[in-house]
Amino acid sequence: MKPLTEDPRPIDAFELGLIRGRARWIGDLTEFFRDYRIGDTTFALYARGRTRNSGFLISRFFSWTVLPNYSIALFCVDEGEGSLGMEMLRNRVDVVTRISKDEDLQWAWLILFSKKNIQPSIVSFVSRYDKRELGLAVASTAAKQIVLSNNQIGKSIEKHLRLSRALRGEKSGKTD
Repeated sequence: MKPLTEDPRPIDAFELGLIRGRARWIGDLTEFFRDYRIGDTTFALYARGRTRNSGFLISRFFSWTVLPNYSIALFCVDEGEGSLGMEMLRNRVDVVTRISKDEDLQWAWLILFSKKNIQPSIVSFVSRYDKRELGLAVASTAAKQIVLSNNQIGKSIEKHLRLSRALRGEKSGKTD
């Protein structure tokens, strides 16, 4: 058991925010898995859900009559002190893309946490990534830097999932 005085890892803080409903405006993530292994890749956090969320009476009615019911997923990788290179990033993107096709996901997020500074080549690749089905983010816990892909799903990582709160280590119970 971890001591209570120890700060949680950013991925733990991020997961706690998601469990408390931080993603509710764009999806209802209902299943969370830690250290989920797919092939040679281990995801520190894997969450699945659907775009149709379950709310109270009026929001539930609105959800069931208006919103589509797409499958979505979130993949987080904690590189720690390891080196995050272009080859590794491309492999992770390929794995998530393959899973998205196999599980018929409408969209997915891939977030990579690293304790090192983000290389300029990684920044360039991620910021220019524009495929519609995958939102991509790389977060450096050392520099408190976040790079998001240039698509709607990528921008939602900060806007709705609030990745920066996990990097700052906020322990607020607020979800919005």
